[in-house]
Amino acid sequence: MKFSITNVLFLTIIVLAFTLRFWSVQNFPAGFNADEAAIGYNAYSILQTGKDEYGTFLPLSFKSFGDYKPGLYFYFVLPFVAVLGLSEFAVRFPSALLGLGQVILIYFLAKEIFKSKQIGLISAFLLAITPWSLHFSRGGWETNAATFFISLGFYLYIKSDNSLRLIFFSILSFLISMYLYQSPRLLVPFFVLALILIYQKKSFNLIKTRLKSLLIYGFVLFILSVPLILQFTDNTGSARFSGLSFFSDKGPANRVNQLRGQHKNPGSLFAKVEHNKLTAYFSSFLGHYLDHFSADFLFINGDPIVRNKIPETGQFYLFQSVFLLIGILALLKLRNKESFILVLWLLIAPLASSMTYQTPNAVRSLNMVIPLTLICSYGFMIAWNTVKKYKIKVLFALILTAVISFEMIHYFESYYIHTPKRYPLASEYGFSQMVSKLNQLEDQFDKVVITDRYDQPYILVLFYKANLPDKSGKKYDPEKYQPQAILSERDKFNFGTVRNFDKYEFHKITNEEINKGKDVLYIVSPEELPKDRSILDQVNFPNGEPAFLFIKT
Repeated sequence: MKFSITNVLFLTIIVLAFTLRFWSVQNFPAGFNADEAAIGYNAYSILQTGKDEYGTFLPLSFKSFGDYKPGLYFYFVLPFVAVLGLSEFAVRFPSALLGLGQVILIYFLAKEIFKSKQIGLISAFLLAITPWSLHFSRGGWETNAATFFISLGFYLYIKSDNSLRLIFFSILSFLISMYLYQSPRLLVPFFVLALILIYQKKSFNLIKTRLKSLLIYGFVLFILSVPLILQFTDNTGSARFSGLSFFSDKGPANRVNQLRGQHKNPGSLFAKVEHNKLTAYFSSFLGHYLDHFSADFLFINGDPIVRNKIPETGQFYLFQSVFLLIGILALLKLRNKESFILVLWLLIAPLASSMTYQTPNAVRSLNMVIPLTLICSYGFMIAWNTVKKYKIKVLFALILTAVISFEMIHYFESYYIHTPKRYPLASEYGFSQMVSKLNQLEDQFDKVVITDRYDQPYILVLFYKANLPDKSGKKYDPEKYQPQAILSERDKFNFGTVRNFDKYEFHKITNEEINKGKDVLYIVSPEELPKDRSILDQVNFPNGEPAFLFIKT
């Protein structure tokens, strides 16, 4: 890379993006959630035994909590666990690295779409600091890895011109995203179809001139997609969706029956046509879809699920709303293939998330961050060119710098200081400290009962027991655990859990159980603490409130 102002700025942005994604990533988010623990523990289990937690040899999808997670991110994590050991850092490192990759990639995407290095730099800078990208780059999120490969797929296809090899790697990148996360399994066929239709001249030309090579590449891609097809035939590919699909929500169907019941003749043709499940569920889908474009979600409060959000912060900074509006209006006037791709990408991106009942959802719609950032950057460039005409660019730059600085300071203060205290349950803070204390106490008891007040406690205990040695210096062996792994019946969200292994049990703890226990160590939540019991030890949340309380019988 030769010396130029553009290259220096680009390298500066990369350093900024690297710092914001990697600094203290093992400590923030504060805590370690069950999904991250499942990824890390299963990668460690495969390293040690060649099998996952349930004893399955090198699975393509991981049974985990019964949601059959696509397995590729587990294998991405595996070499980092091998080199760095089983730790929060090892699990989060690949996501942070691919988050950095998105910042680099969006620069080249913007150059291809807008033919402008300046918009490329703006896009890279905005993505480097955007809350949506930062939040999911700093955790072990498969969706963040999938977003990188979706973006790479778009870039390679747009860049390909008449290069069949680049088109092959474009489709391969899309395919990889489908092995990483569930949402791309619905989205990618639409993305690829949109690209083929918009670049149909290129597509037909390749069919005419490179049919033999096209068939060879197509056959290779088909072979690579066979495991994915097989996952759908044995239902492992759709297990998660079936639990979260809005079709599992009986509300719209119940509403239809209620409205029909208000007619004198509920079984009449008019009542059936006026009130039916098709329109009810379509209305539900449309509402969920539009949720992802709401100002409240994008710029004010963000995702309603606390694990996915920072207090009083949207998925983007508030200042970006102005440039996004300008960018959308300007983009509609471009009318070139690349602008159509950008619009279609944005419109398709929230489809999978909209088919669930938890919306708006920042996890399942994460790939929206790329087209929205590109459009926002285009709007910024339009605004900058406008203020230059009126010779107020210095004033504009000073005001904008002050606004961006204020919003960034507010975000980082909230992320590092307030979020751990306000949402300590979001990342299941305290399990590391709890298991460390448990390892020192458990030899004194015949049985240990641990509250299930917090999500999937068994996998977090396994993760830290495999990571933290007990009093004798031993770590818990996955080979010892695997024969005991029994998934419970699924709950209404289609999740199961493991209720016990060895002398550990995981369930809600009652006073009656504690009173009957003998030589048992109970690790309870504050809500489960009996009034007449003394506390042997405890772990506190960052806000000082108790997380785990150790009591004995």
